[in-house]
Amino acid sequence: MILEPEDRLVSVHLNYILGDLPLEQRFVVARDLGFSAVEFPFPYETPARRYRRWLDGNGLSQVSIGAPACDYRIGAPGFSLTPKLRGEFDRALDSAIAYATEIGCRSVHVFAGGRPEDMSEEAIFDTYCANMEAAKSRLSREGLQLVVESINAVDFKGYFMNRLDRFLALADRIGGDGLGLVLDVYHAAVSGDDALDFLVRRPDLVAHVQLADFPGRHEPGTAGIDFEMFFAAMEASGYRGSVGLEYVPTRPIADGVPMTDRLFGKRTEGN
Repeated sequence: MILEPEDRLVSVHLNYILGDLPLEQRFVVARDLGFSAVEFPFPYETPARRYRRWLDGNGLSQVSIGAPACDYRIGAPGFSLTPKLRGEFDRALDSAIAYATEIGCRSVHVFAGGRPEDMSEEAIFDTYCANMEAAKSRLSREGLQLVVESINAVDFKGYFMNRLDRFLALADRIGGDGLGLVLDVYHAAVSGDDALDFLVRRPDLVAHVQLADFPGRHEPGTAGIDFEMFFAAMEASGYRGSVGLEYVPTRPIADGVPMTDRLFGKRTEGN
């Protein structure tokens, strides 16, 4: 099966890539650059109805929304991992469901966060799986999908969901139905995982693919990842989900969208 890029959602991260612009203007620029979707995990400071107007007014979709989380950037113990934070976990889901429903977003990303102290790996994983199973069930009742991202524990110290095999263990424990992976190529590379191999083997578990090069987390094509090979394999795998840019810019994206032909252009056999 050949994946035609025009058939899929292609997103730009509003914070990483367009964060220098006023928030409303970022939607306009995303549209003008040819994107069909955006990513912005925590939009909660903006009223949901206003955010929905910005999406609809520019013909854009929201790939996913993040449930409010701990400060995982500094390794704070995750709501989903820490028994005494179960109340925070439930309230975060409340907020995400309400906001996602209002803006027409169908996926909720529940961040794992940092490892709590004084708990074994087994106890942390058991707590995590129990909370993820509850979240998946609750989101499914609302017509929403639970998504999880494997985030490296080098840049984000102590992040628990840091390996693709741990995501597979989660899927085995709670079931893959209603659960999807945000497959970030950069995070996988930092963690020593093979994102391409995972996508080829388990495209059914992948909900969204994020692109940034490694090392550096800059534009695709600035470092060592072979994105031509990645796209060719992605197309051959039958994956038809969304693809997004989430990188730290070295230049304004208005000067040229990385991987334009692969993201937006039509690819056929033999090309």
